[in-house]
Amino acid sequence: MRIALDTPFLKDGIRSTNFFNGRLLSAEDLSREQAARDAAQERLGRALGEGVAYGLEVGLSLDNSPSTPLVTVQPGLALSRDGEALELLQPVEVSLLQGAVEGAASAAAGSGAFGACSLPGSTYVSGTGIYVLVMAPASGREGRAVASGLGGVQSGCDARQVVAGVCFRLLRLDQDAALTSALASNALTLRNLVAHQCFGTTDPDASSFVTWPFAEPTGGYGLLDALRSRFLTPCDVPLALLHWKDGAGIRFIDMWAARRRVARVGNPLPWLAGPGDRREVEAEAMYLQFQEHIERLRVDAVNPGTVRATDHFAYLPAAGILPLGGYTGTRGFDYLKFFEGLTVRAPINIEGARLPSLLSTARAYPPIELARKELIWLYVVRENQQALSALTGPKPQPYLVFATGHIPYWGDPRFDTSKWNYANYASGGPSADQPGP
Repeated sequence: MRIALDTPFLKDGIRSTNFFNGRLLSAEDLSREQAARDAAQERLGRALGEGVAYGLEVGLSLDNSPSTPLVTVQPGLALSRDGEALELLQPVEVSLLQGAVEGAASAAAGSGAFGACSLPGSTYVSGTGIYVLVMAPASGREGRAVASGLGGVQSGCDARQVVAGVCFRLLRLDQDAALTSALASNALTLRNLVAHQCFGTTDPDASSFVTWPFAEPTGGYGLLDALRSRFLTPCDVPLALLHWKDGAGIRFIDMWAARRRVARVGNPLPWLAGPGDRREVEAEAMYLQFQEHIERLRVDAVNPGTVRATDHFAYLPAAGILPLGGYTGTRGFDYLKFFEGLTVRAPINIEGARLPSLLSTARAYPPIELARKELIWLYVVRENQQALSALTGPKPQPYLVFATGHIPYWGDPRFDTSKWNYANYASGGPSADQPGP
């Protein structure tokens, strides 16, 4: 459509009611004004992006059992892809059984006890599998307003107020041969595999920029995008993945495999090494997903010191923090056992001032695929080691930092900043924060 300069283009504008003295107003006029307000707010929401702003953590409820699967969603705020703000002001316990909650909508029939209420036209499969819990907008009506001109007859439109709220839905993820095999064998790597399929680590479309940077990326990859053409609507906000097994109940809840912080949706552009903000947010979620997973292993494993990375992970984030054991009162991993069979360098001392920059820089790199056995840098932080060796005072949790071998060496000491007893030899080459010869 062609228009001249300084000519208003109103075709795509928001229509609202024009108020003036003497105008006779109808319910349709006021409804149009409400719709105009909602449309303006949704435009603002779409400009801000989609994802979880804060809160909305998902965890097992105290009354959860294999026969009564229950999760608790904490208070929080999120933005849907459609730009609608969804908020919880109090913890909500969500029953994952069909029709288990009084007053809930009828659920679609399933082959097992585990399922969720489905929207019209949707199909859900119950039973053993990986599911994504999503939050979606919902509305209801409360009370009855005083009305005239209806002859005392109650109608369906005389509710006192309309309430905007939320509901929760459960969608089953598609399974490829690798996930099907991992589910059937109850593989320890299942949680890691499904998380990285959601991140798109195994999807060639996620890294197409490296092969051909001249075309616009499609922006679609990973298990969550595979659901968007059928069940995952622009109104839904993914909150967590759940692994359900018949007879055993919920095996794990993985939040960061599905949830993302708020990021702009915008159309991806060429030359930006991928679909804009999305890859940055996914790299952050990848790091947080690993830290959540490793913490569960640290707490739940009979002896964390015997855990090997290759037994539980097919991929590691480009950088991460590994809690260490072996000190009085601490529970953690043995890094020699954890990285057994992998190519690593002995732990190198770095100053704590470099840690945030190391972790941030690493997020620009792809995750570590353990099957490749590529170099992994290991670092210990001077302040942590110094506190552990102190003769007095409480002992902190010891930890080690690992990073992909693709990032520059981070351990080059600097005069007047690195401590003599906690330094190491320089690499003799350039590094990210200290140029070499």
